[in-house]
Amino acid sequence: MTPRVTSILIDGYRPFRQLHMGLGALTVLVGANGTGKSALLEFLRFLREAVDREIPPEVINGASGRQLFHRPGGDEFSWALNVELGGRFTVTYAGALAGPVGRPRVVHEVAEALCLGVAAPMLARRDGSGETRSPTGEELISYAILKPGQLVLSTVTTPRQPKLYELRETILGWRFYGAHNINNDRVRRPMPVQQEPVLSEDCGNLSAVLHFMFTECRDAFDELVFHLRSLVPGLVGLSVKARGAPGEVIGIWREEGSAEELTLADLSDGTLRLLCWLAVCLHPKPPTLVCIDEPDQGVHPRTLPLLAGLLQKATERTQVLVTTHSSYFLLQFPLESIGVLRKADGQVGFFRPIDSATLMAMLEDFGPEELERMHRTDELEILA
Repeated sequence: MTPRVTSILIDGYRPFRQLHMGLGALTVLVGANGTGKSALLEFLRFLREAVDREIPPEVINGASGRQLFHRPGGDEFSWALNVELGGRFTVTYAGALAGPVGRPRVVHEVAEALCLGVAAPMLARRDGSGETRSPTGEELISYAILKPGQLVLSTVTTPRQPKLYELRETILGWRFYGAHNINNDRVRRPMPVQQEPVLSEDCGNLSAVLHFMFTECRDAFDELVFHLRSLVPGLVGLSVKARGAPGEVIGIWREEGSAEELTLADLSDGTLRLLCWLAVCLHPKPPTLVCIDEPDQGVHPRTLPLLAGLLQKATERTQVLVTTHSSYFLLQFPLESIGVLRKADGQVGFFRPIDSATLMAMLEDFGPEELERMHRTDELEILA
């Protein structure tokens, strides 16, 4: 069973005051500018980093000078995640961080496993110390020496507590991508061969990922090439060859009317972006959660129906969270996968259009294409 986050509660972080979101295998998130789509991804990235290392003085790397705590309110934010792990377990993981920025400290951290309706404590933190219990309560390990900005979960680096370890590994496996974060200079260079690489968040190791798929997962690679041919006029084929220093490879591109091989260095930014999203969608061993901020940016509109279909297909192997401002792209997804962030009176709420009787009646009367018009006119955010 693929680990999945089923719900998120964030309280006190930037625009969020008691934000509660339910997540499915695929969640397509829309909302006006300033409603917190980027802040949500930023917060999830913060958790990913916090379970790996001590929380930095600025709390969010690169966020120096930014207001991180919700106003009005104190210098503290909290969270609670429900995560389905393997077997019949759901884990609730909650914590709280107090400021000020420059001296962050963890003031609360708990984890409980729920199995067959029975809750079992696995982790609790009190006054800067921590303890973990096995789901049966038989094992107790104390963490008396923790830095103020260090999560207990970041110390669970061996499988002695298997569910806590699985929870940490699941969160560590989250990856965050964005159309504006792709490092095209790195993508265009030869890359060292890697063992089972996952696409890096700047997509710089794309050639290494293509090499892994080309040599170890040929069905996935051939499917990627098949879809590229349907989207890119004149493409003859894609392969990966040794180039650059010893042990380095690069993607090789062949086009109609050209006798010479091209490399990724010869491709446009839009084609590279499309290739990155196909590699994310079709990777046979994807991250535990794939978050993509506006994958529709900088690619041709004709590619969006296929891209939406591949993102849905990727949920067979992982969980996907996508943000978009594109009404046409939004129309390509099942209505039950769409979520809306709406800001009112300084607070952000999460809504699903499928839960609105008024909106569903309108779509039934006018057809699903009405969703695109409603998104362009902000009616979707109002009615959701």
